[in-house]
Amino acid sequence: MPSDFLPQLPDSTCNTGPGTVPVYNCVVILSAAAANGRLRGRVANLPEIVAEGNSERDVLIQLTKRFKQIVQECTVRKQEVPWQNPPEQAGLNEQQRFIPVHL
Repeated sequence: MPSDFLPQLPDSTCNTGPGTVPVYNCVVILSAAAANGRLRGRVANLPEIVAEGNSERDVLIQLTKRFKQIVQECTVRKQEVPWQNPPEQAGLNEQQRFIPVHL
Protein backbone atom coordinates (compact mmCIF):
# COMPACT_ATOMS: atom_id res chain seq x y z
CA MET A 1 0.00 0.00 0.00
CA PRO A 2 1.56 3.37 -0.97
CA SER A 3 2.41 5.66 1.93
CA ASP A 4 0.12 8.34 0.45
CA PHE A 5 -2.98 6.17 0.74
CA LEU A 6 -4.62 5.86 4.13
CA PRO A 7 -6.58 2.76 5.25
CA GLN A 8 -10.30 2.75 4.51
CA LEU A 9 -13.23 1.14 6.26
CA PRO A 10 -14.39 -1.89 4.23
CA ASP A 11 -17.90 -0.48 3.82
CA SER A 12 -20.05 2.42 4.93
CA THR A 13 -20.70 1.93 8.64
CA CYS A 14 -24.02 3.75 8.55
CA ASN A 15 -25.32 2.15 5.34
CA THR A 16 -26.18 5.54 3.82
CA GLY A 17 -23.74 5.93 0.95
CA PRO A 18 -21.22 4.31 -1.31
CA GLY A 19 -18.95 1.68 0.18
CA THR A 20 -15.55 3.27 0.57
CA VAL A 21 -14.23 6.77 0.10
CA PRO A 22 -10.59 7.09 -0.96
CA VAL A 23 -8.47 9.01 1.53
CA TYR A 24 -5.05 10.40 0.60
CA ASN A 25 -2.35 11.87 2.81
CA CYS A 26 -1.49 15.45 1.86
CA VAL A 27 1.88 16.29 3.43
CA VAL A 28 2.34 20.06 3.76
CA ILE A 29 5.44 22.06 4.65
CA LEU A 30 4.88 25.58 6.03
CA SER A 31 7.32 28.48 6.34
CA ALA A 32 7.23 32.25 6.78
CA ALA A 33 7.87 34.21 3.58
CA ALA A 34 10.80 36.50 4.33
CA ALA A 35 9.85 39.48 2.14
CA ASN A 36 6.25 40.17 3.13
CA GLY A 37 5.75 38.19 6.35
CA ARG A 38 2.99 36.04 4.84
CA LEU A 39 2.92 32.29 5.35
CA ARG A 40 4.02 30.02 2.50
CA GLY A 41 3.27 26.36 2.01
CA ARG A 42 4.02 23.55 -0.39
CA VAL A 43 2.83 19.98 -0.76
CA ALA A 44 5.74 17.68 0.04
CA ASN A 45 4.37 14.54 -1.62
CA LEU A 46 2.88 16.05 -4.81
CA PRO A 47 5.30 18.39 -6.61
CA GLU A 48 4.62 21.94 -7.74
CA ILE A 49 1.67 22.73 -5.45
CA VAL A 50 2.47 25.94 -3.58
CA ALA A 51 0.41 28.64 -1.88
CA GLU A 52 0.79 31.80 0.15
CA GLY A 53 -1.60 33.44 2.59
CA ASN A 54 -2.12 35.57 5.67
CA SER A 55 -2.82 32.58 7.92
CA GLU A 56 -2.06 28.89 8.14
CA ARG A 57 -5.73 28.17 7.50
CA ASP A 58 -5.69 30.17 4.23
CA VAL A 59 -2.61 28.33 3.01
CA LEU A 60 -3.90 24.87 3.97
CA ILE A 61 -7.24 25.47 2.24
CA GLN A 62 -5.51 26.51 -0.99
CA LEU A 63 -3.10 23.56 -0.91
CA THR A 64 -5.69 20.90 -0.12
CA LYS A 65 -8.08 22.17 -2.82
CA ARG A 66 -5.33 21.92 -5.46
CA PHE A 67 -4.16 18.55 -4.08
CA LYS A 68 -7.69 17.13 -4.28
CA GLN A 69 -8.18 18.52 -7.79
CA ILE A 70 -5.01 16.87 -9.12
CA VAL A 71 -5.73 13.50 -7.47
CA GLN A 72 -9.33 13.54 -8.75
CA GLU A 73 -8.21 14.40 -12.30
CA CYS A 74 -5.71 11.54 -12.29
CA THR A 75 -8.33 9.14 -10.91
CA VAL A 76 -10.93 10.10 -13.53
CA ARG A 77 -8.37 9.74 -16.34
CA LYS A 78 -7.14 6.46 -14.82
CA GLN A 79 -3.63 7.91 -14.65
CA GLU A 80 -1.10 7.35 -11.93
CA VAL A 81 -0.85 10.21 -9.44
CA PRO A 82 2.65 11.75 -9.77
CA TRP A 83 3.60 11.27 -6.10
CA GLN A 84 6.96 12.46 -4.89
CA ASN A 85 8.32 9.47 -3.04
CA PRO A 86 9.88 9.93 -0.60
CA PRO A 87 8.16 13.23 0.20
CA GLU A 88 10.21 16.37 0.58
CA GLN A 89 11.34 16.93 4.18
CA ALA A 90 10.81 20.11 6.19
CA GLY A 91 13.90 22.25 6.54
CA LEU A 92 15.15 24.58 9.23
CA ASN A 93 12.38 26.93 10.49
CA GLU A 94 9.70 24.95 8.63
CA GLN A 95 6.78 22.96 10.01
CA GLN A 96 5.10 19.88 8.59
CA ARG A 97 1.38 19.05 8.58
CA PHE A 98 -0.39 15.82 7.61
CA ILE A 99 -3.88 16.33 6.19
CA PRO A 100 -6.18 13.43 5.24
CA VAL A 101 -8.01 14.36 2.02
CA HIS A 102 -11.21 12.53 1.04
CA LEU A 103 -12.12 12.41 -2.64
